[in-house]
Amino acid sequence: MALATDKIAVMTENLKDAGLNGNEVAQCLKMLNKHEFSALQKFLSDYRRRLLDSVHAYNNQIDCLDYFTYTLKKSLEVK
Repeated sequence: MALATDKIAVMTENLKDAGLNGNEVAQCLKMLNKHEFSALQKFLSDYRRRLLDSVHAYNNQIDCLDYFTYTLKKSLEVK
């Protein structure tokens, strides 16, 4: 765990915890150092959108699995 006084380490740890890989973390820190806040915000927003798309895809797969198990259970009850 990074010390709270080491802001760069805290930011790095947070970005890694959010799922960014080493290259992406370095890219974010570079934008931060260059004061490219709009670019950083867009990068993080795009990354968030990709994560959310993954959540929706997994949710859809869960729904399909639930429907399959429901119909399977119903077909077994008929016999």
